[in-house]
Amino acid sequence: MSRILILSYTPFAKEPRALKQVRFLKDQHEVVTAGFGPAPFTDVRHVEIPEIAPQRWGIFGRLLAAGFLVLHAYRLFAWMSALDRATARLVGDSDWDIVIAHDLKVLEASLALKPRGGVILDLHEYAPRQEEHSLLWRWLIAPYHRWMCRTKVPQASAVVTVSQGIADEYKRVFGFDSTLVVNATPYAELAPVSVARPIRLVHSGGVAVQRRLDIMIEGVRRSSADVTLDLFLVGGETPLMAELRALAGDDSRIRFREPVPYDELVRTLNSYDVGLSIFPPTTFNLAWCLPNKFFDFIQARLGEIVGPSPEMARFVDEYGIGMVLPDFEPDSLAAALESLTTERVSEWKAASNAHAEALSSESQAAIWDDLVARVAPGGRAE
Repeated sequence: MSRILILSYTPFAKEPRALKQVRFLKDQHEVVTAGFGPAPFTDVRHVEIPEIAPQRWGIFGRLLAAGFLVLHAYRLFAWMSALDRATARLVGDSDWDIVIAHDLKVLEASLALKPRGGVILDLHEYAPRQEEHSLLWRWLIAPYHRWMCRTKVPQASAVVTVSQGIADEYKRVFGFDSTLVVNATPYAELAPVSVARPIRLVHSGGVAVQRRLDIMIEGVRRSSADVTLDLFLVGGETPLMAELRALAGDDSRIRFREPVPYDELVRTLNSYDVGLSIFPPTTFNLAWCLPNKFFDFIQARLGEIVGPSPEMARFVDEYGIGMVLPDFEPDSLAAALESLTTERVSEWKAASNAHAEALSSESQAAIWDDLVARVAPGGRAE
């Protein structure tokens, strides 16, 4: 049994990937979680890190830290981190075998804890291009992330990421290997709901301009198909949300639903027929995305319509769970919707049902067992 800290600078209870790791590991190891917000589990100790930690030297410290970024004085920038100081104060006096670090922003603090076995770094996405749609981010933060990938990531005992394309890019640019652990959803004991007219389409997730959610709305509007589209969108009533509502206009087939808690999402989705995951490659990470929602739809026993995103397309084609569009244009989605039949959608849903266990997060547990066994003090060699 190893003593494992799982660390994330996010609200831990809303971090599906970290929550799955806790579920995999807590019965065989002593697991402690640390992050923003309250404890996500009643049977696992949680250390709450203050979401807005006091910056060293106040406003002057913030300006100084920004100056270090501009001057590429990255060691000094890391030294200024208020969150890292809070982490050291709250968990630094414990004796850890392994720290599982979620994303680059917690790597410095994780390495500083000096776990006996080492750090397993979970790089959710391709960090050097994480916010590349922002010019300021590309100028100020991206060089820091590249420096971290060159100098700090090699100090981790193991690296994990979410899709093969992202793993390949880390290897090509920075030379380190990473283990693929997809964002699969826990197995749900559900059955497909029978398909009738109208065919019920659904999309769930966040609202961001680079995701181009307008394509799905416009695709439905341009079709005369007997379908409905329900959208479960998180992020509140932002200007972009208002634009999406305006785009839907008076089309009664398109409905905006109140978001539901993640632990209720799959059962809510089960009443639909087809999940839409259509994200044009506006960023590198979207080009290679394999998102939680893709696996949520499988556990909900839905068919899927996706754009020609390589990672999602590979699963759709291999398991016969839906359709891959030829491009990311609304007209292509409209044509696909016109071609849908209840029989075809029923076949997709049956395929999702047949493969739900193989494509569940439980199928990833063996990967984590192996990683922990290798990294733990005295662990087995590769």
